[in-house]
Amino acid sequence: MANILNGMNTLLELAKRNLDNAAERLAKANRDAAQARDQEKHLQNYRGEYIDQRNALSLEGVTATDLQNYILFLKNLDQAIVSQGSAIHQYDEIVKHHLAYWQKCQAKKRSYEVIIERNQLQMQKLAARREQKQMDEFSSNQRRFLSANNSSA
Repeated sequence: MANILNGMNTLLELAKRNLDNAAERLAKANRDAAQARDQEKHLQNYRGEYIDQRNALSLEGVTATDLQNYILFLKNLDQAIVSQGSAIHQYDEIVKHHLAYWQKCQAKKRSYEVIIERNQLQMQKLAARREQKQMDEFSSNQRRFLSANNSSA
């Protein structure tokens, strides 16, 4: 039984390491996703600031070339925002994958813990039975000894 517990403790330690690694990967994926969201927010803020700035300048008049450049730049900026949205979606999928793997590792670790707890409880029960048996035998031997001494006296 002790060998089983040693083996299970080894498996538990491996499961803990796997869980720690999964947690680190999940944390990194969450950081990457948050960074991508921040970048998208910065692009959107920049777009808004650029439009406001150009609107203020357009009161003075705009040439056709400036207007074309403005429209082209906004189009490129919008494409960058859409691309960033796609990147965020990809990061979210990666986060989901790492979360599922982390949950799987957590469940595996917990199952090893439960098995170890059950084995330890079983070993405690066996030890208690052995102790009770020894106490019963001692008590029985003591009664026999006392009755043998009382008979001879």
